[in-house]
Amino acid sequence: MSYEIYTGVWTDWSRGSVQGATITLTARDGGLLLAFIAIFVTFIATRTWRIVVFTAHQILASGGKHDGLYYQRQFILRNVSTPMAAAWLFVQQSWYWRRFANRSLVRTIPWALGGLVYVGLFAVAAIFSSNISTGASEFRLLKATNCGIFTPADRDAFQGKELFDNQVSSIYSRQCYSDPSSTACKSLPVPSIRWTNQSVDCPFADAVCLGQRGFKMQSEMISSHTHLGINAPEHDRIFYSRETVCAPLVTQPGFSQFINGSEATAFGWPNNVLIKYLYGPRNGQSYTHIYNTYGQSMQIGYNTWAYYALAARNNSVWTPAEALAVEHKDLTLILIAPNSIFHMEPNDDPVFGANVRVVADGLVTYLPDRFVSPIACADGHQICNPMNDRCTSFLGSAELSEAARSARLALNPTQVATLARIGPGIYTSTFYNLVWTRTQSFLRAQELVAGLSQLSLPSNQWQIEMGSLMADALASLQHETLEYVTGPAAPVQGTMLQPWDTLPNSSSVAADDIRAPMRDLCGSQRVRDTRGTLNFSVVGLSVLLGVGSAFIILSFFLEFLTRFFQQKTGWGTLKAKRWERDESLQVMRMLYELRDAGMWKGTTESFPTTETKDNFEFDEDYLG
Repeated sequence: MSYEIYTGVWTDWSRGSVQGATITLTARDGGLLLAFIAIFVTFIATRTWRIVVFTAHQILASGGKHDGLYYQRQFILRNVSTPMAAAWLFVQQSWYWRRFANRSLVRTIPWALGGLVYVGLFAVAAIFSSNISTGASEFRLLKATNCGIFTPADRDAFQGKELFDNQVSSIYSRQCYSDPSSTACKSLPVPSIRWTNQSVDCPFADAVCLGQRGFKMQSEMISSHTHLGINAPEHDRIFYSRETVCAPLVTQPGFSQFINGSEATAFGWPNNVLIKYLYGPRNGQSYTHIYNTYGQSMQIGYNTWAYYALAARNNSVWTPAEALAVEHKDLTLILIAPNSIFHMEPNDDPVFGANVRVVADGLVTYLPDRFVSPIACADGHQICNPMNDRCTSFLGSAELSEAARSARLALNPTQVATLARIGPGIYTSTFYNLVWTRTQSFLRAQELVAGLSQLSLPSNQWQIEMGSLMADALASLQHETLEYVTGPAAPVQGTMLQPWDTLPNSSSVAADDIRAPMRDLCGSQRVRDTRGTLNFSVVGLSVLLGVGSAFIILSFFLEFLTRFFQQKTGWGTLKAKRWERDESLQVMRMLYELRDAGMWKGTTESFPTTETKDNFEFDEDYLG
């Protein structure tokens, strides 16, 4: 899927409005900022050292007589600009003064160690300054380049997109729902959406259930922000949950019959060749599906057919039989025909069961128990408002929107817009939508077929198949949500529909109130795919720049402020003079004046100068 990463300032609401403030930069700009941070930290270290040595010098400065080590130490504090150089000088000082000064080690080594500790502290600070980037949000915000809901140009485009999307979802679910740590799973907001399964009562009438148990699959509570990546503060999020209950169905008695007599003649086949399956009328016919038993001898593998009916919709192609009727649930019927498949081992799975023993040429194989094995699934969807913990019941996808927009849930306009955004992904999440474009390839059992020979299957293979479809459905929802901002990944013709221009009024929130949030959602999609960009924490950057700048400014004005204070109070005036005296150029001036070398001025300034432009000799006389 092609998309661009937004560069600039944005807020990752997972971290709150303050800590979530983030700057995203391109690799080039991010590299420049990292280089600036490293230089800035180095400059802070340099200027802070100035504060440290000035403070130390002023504390130690005192009148009276002192030994040479004292004056030399003061000179080092005054003039050595780096802590490492100062540390080395203090180490040397301790050595050279060991016989000529009292307690030379005690008076010098602590300063050397202090310099080394200072270097170490700022080395650690420089390393941790990278946390401004590495400690920032791991997510990126997508740039809205093609926002809206995609409308295929024609049926071919529609089918092509469905096929492409189903393949993408299937590949992703097989990679990331079994191993979320895979490197291929690092782009979406979460690698996978967790779901659980359990054995429950069959949701359909006893007469149609094969056995008394169904297989219930339920997703975790899916956050529009955390799981789907719609970046929003807590009060603008919604929660969504899905449950699907599937059960294998009986074919006899009452739900299948061979076609004989005039009806068989009308179809152009002999008696007992065609089988009608009676799970509800389809396309005005009294049966659901007709299967040709010649498929068992035509050397072909699995075939599947799928039909669906949405709750509260009367225009479905298939109308479920009364035995399958479940209120407020979307139904999918999947018919699986093994045709010429034979098993190498017997199997008691209710759908893939094979116990008809056949011996041919000394080879024992097992044929399927039934020509066609049906599975029915009932889907329910739920929306919750996390701000008041109110939820809808588990409803069909077509019923969900109206129920969620009711006054009871009290969704605000942004929450309603979020529901409208993920709605298409929910509406198209029936198992039918996942199966109809890949009626053979979706079966996990097909992966264990060599020629027409079915390798050994577990006795719960039908549950494995349904679990695989559940993972596909959740992966499809993840990709469908992303598509709202990026446009379709499928290479088909169509147009992008801006839903904010066609929104109907709801029962509690007017369409005019939703349009602006719908547009705003175009710039709210989070992903984990970096595309080479770098994130920086606005808080971290602000603290570094603020505190660092304060130290830098203080270092430049500290001497002036101290001198001003000393002049006003009269306290420590001599300390200030000693700071001026110990400056290297002032020491040089005093040395020259002692040798009558030049007439000097600027005795209290950083740069003393001669009063005239006259030349004078110094070195030869001094060295001689």
